[in-house]
Formats: sequence, structure tokens, C-alpha cells
Amino acid sequence: MNLNIKGFLVDPPKTAGGKPLSGRIACHDIQWTGEGTDLVGTFTITARELLAYAESNVIWTDQDVQRGIKPEITIADREIPLSIGYPDTEKYIFDIEKADQIVEKLLSGEQLFLNPLIWNLRPSHFDAFYDKQEQTFRVYDGRIYLPDSHHRHQAIIKASKLVQESPKDYPKFNLDKQFKVELYFLSKEDEGNYFYAKNQLPKPTSKSKAFDLSSQDDLSILAKRFAQKSVALKGNVNRVTDRLTGKNSQVATLSTLREMMKIISSDDNMDEAEIEGLATIAADFFDMLANVRPELGPIELSDRVKCRKHMLVDAGVMMHGYAAVMRQYQIDISRVGSSEAKQTWKNRLARLSATRSYALQNWRGDLFEKANPLWRNVGITKPNLSGAGLSVMSNGATRAVAGRVLSSLLSGLDSTDLQDLVL
Repeated sequence: MNLNIKGFLVDPPKTAGGKPLSGRIACHDIQWTGEGTDLVGTFTITARELLAYAESNVIWTDQDVQRGIKPEITIADREIPLSIGYPDTEKYIFDIEKADQIVEKLLSGEQLFLNPLIWNLRPSHFDAFYDKQEQTFRVYDGRIYLPDSHHRHQAIIKASKLVQESPKDYPKFNLDKQFKVELYFLSKEDEGNYFYAKNQLPKPTSKSKAFDLSSQDDLSILAKRFAQKSVALKGNVNRVTDRLTGKNSQVATLSTLREMMKIISSDDNMDEAEIEGLATIAADFFDMLANVRPELGPIELSDRVKCRKHMLVDAGVMMHGYAAVMRQYQIDISRVGSSEAKQTWKNRLARLSATRSYALQNWRGDLFEKANPLWRNVGITKPNLSGAGLSVMSNGATRAVAGRVLSSLLSGLDSTDLQDLVL
């Protein structure tokens, strides 16, 4: 292992009695990876140790290579110690809400994925000694900087101080909780490169994949149970990406199902019984709908491509419209009971059948045809740039309009003249 970095001492400083000094920070059982400037040390510390190191003013952030000072501020310290706590948000860019959420989860004993914490010693700006026999790295002088994980550090320190002041109030967190640290030896410039690589370059995980992996987001759990309970949605949901392309035969993404569940759920926080009940209602409704419109169930890719080209029945904007009507079905179940509501809505949904012909102006045909002038009138479709076809608009406004159109159509209106719709 090559420790040829300016700052590593050949011998440790000694006390008056000739014994090695303990150092401002002692990194025990450190494991080294790499060589030269690629050297990385990995070790474990406790919350108690981190609090002590912070209070000794040895750990700092350099705002030149962090999120930084607000552009309108002309006078502010570039380097600030961890010991000051949350930076002044009048001067510095720091997300207090994000840090406090971590604090709350630490104190409540929730499982968090905070590792590793990231430290950096700038070559030529520190004095340290590595004791090979003890596998201990001791820092005697210089500042440890945080190229990343500032919010995590501040949250751990705040939680530790609260526990230190009143341990009985927070029995699920103690100062012996361990955290993994990665120690780098980067120049100031490379600290900035590290921050950029970690915070800007990674391609964000698609929402559908993140929701699929989550076991703590109740709406995601509800969406997954909805998909599992529905016959029409089995194998018919893209749980990996947030887009449906010409290579996807699925009818919807998991992120779309989650947004639909927001409409029928009154709260983001649900117990298991609520999730199961809502998932059953949603699945029953969607399967009734798919019996009327088979395009919402599993179909061949060629048929899906053809459907997307000419129809709106399986469009994302229309899925939100179905959710609005699903909400009415849910209300009817609570009002008249499951059996009566189901029979009523079977009859209502029959109005959406492809065999039912609607009329508007000089057009007549299937309600969900893109060519239906209704959809252009309400802003859901518009001519594309070439003028040769129609683009489908999916945003908050058009999703709400889709819900109003379907609600009006299914609320008792038996006319096939779309001019009679009340929106």
C-alpha cells in the first residue's frame, strides 16, 4: 500500500513522556483501498464520536464546493465548521426540511440508509499518521472537509444532541449507533468534481422503479396491491420505467397507478386494512371497465401500438379520468353497499363500449377515438407540429377534464349526442 501523500507523517508526534499523541481524530480498524491520490480509507464511527469530532471544530464544509452561498449574499464565510449546526439559510443553500426528516427518522428508530459518510483531507493541508500495527489512522492537524453528505452529518449531530440532553425522551436512538465513513485525499478542485459526480451525473431512478422497490410509501404499496388484485393488470404494468414506448405492450406504468391511487385515497398514510380495501375496490372497478374496453387488459404489442395511434382509451390522461370515476364508485359502495354499487356501475360503464356510437357536430363513432372533436374542444388533443396527426396532452388540467367528461357521461346522461354533456 502506497501512502505517499503529502500530509502523512513518517513518525507520530510524541508526548513529553515519549508516547505517541492520540490525535484530534482516531480512525480505528481502517481499511485502505487504492494507491496515491486514489487512496480511500473505510472505517466505522459512532454517533458519539461524530458529535465529539464536530464539537472540536475539526470537520468543515467549503461552500465553494458545496451547494454554496446564495448569489445575493456578498459577505459570508466560505468555510464553516460542522459545529455551528444548520447553516444560516439566509446566507447558505441548505434544506432544513430534508435534514429534519432524517433527524425524525433517526429518533424514531426507522431504518435509514445513510452510509457512507464522506470525509476528505486535502493533501499538504493536514498532518496525520497511520499506525500499521494498530490499523489506526490519527489526524493531528488540518481540517476534514465534507465533499458530500452534509445534510446527513448535520442530522446525526442534531439527533445526538437531543438524545444527549434528554435520553429518556428518545429510547429508539442512542449515541452508540454506528456509521460507515469513507475518507478521501482530494484537492479542493477534486472535491468539487466529487460533489458534481455524486449529485449531478447519476441518472435518477425512474419513479416506477423507485415505487416498485419501496416498502414504506403507502401509495406505492396500494398501487402494487391494485395491480396484483386486478385480472386486467396482471403482467400489464410497466414497473421499471415511467414511459410506455412502441416496445411496451403494457397499459400503464406503476407511477401512473400510484397517481390514480392519490385520487381515491384520502390520505398518504394508510394502515394495512385500508390499503387492502382500497386495492380491492380499485381492482373490481378496473376489471369491470376492462370487460367493457378490452384494450385496458393485456393485448398483443401490435394491437397496443394501433390502439395508441388512433384511440385515447388507454392513454395516461384517460387513466386519471378513470380514477376520478373510480372515486365515485367508491363513494357509492359506502352509500349503498358493494353489490348494488357494482351492478349500477356495470350498467353505467356499458356506455363506454366500442359498440356504442356517439355523435358531435359532423363526427360519429367510438367515444375514445382521437378524431372525436370533443377531445380537441376540451384541450386533451391538439394538432401536432406537422399537422398530420393529433398530440395527446397530459397535465393536471387535462387529467381533471378527462375526469369531468367521464363523470358527466356516466352520471345518468343516456344521450349519445355529446353536445348534451355538462362539463
